[in-house]
Amino acid sequence: MADDVFDSGTAKKYNWNFKKFIERTPCARESLLYGIGAGLFTGFGCFIKTMHVFKSCRYAVGGFALISFGSWEVCRYIKHKEKEAIKQHVDTLNKYREQRREEEEGSEE
Repeated sequence: MADDVFDSGTAKKYNWNFKKFIERTPCARESLLYGIGAGLFTGFGCFIKTMHVFKSCRYAVGGFALISFGSWEVCRYIKHKEKEAIKQHVDTLNKYREQRREEEEGSEE
């Protein structure tokens, strides 16, 4: 009975390909690169200052998390604003075309 629920023939196989995820997700590549760079810089700087490995690792992970998440949010905000601006320009262009079409129809009569 349990075999009917977990039939391998009907189950969809999920493929967790990290490279495709990064390529398809907007801003993911840039934010991860910024986070990796910031984590390395923060961890190395903390290690040079304190000479404590565990503490510098904590700072590195924290720097990575904060910078990657922050840069991802900023990038998404910028993309959202660009999309709104494009939509506004398209609406303005459509209104202009409609006005031109009405003027042409009015001048023909």
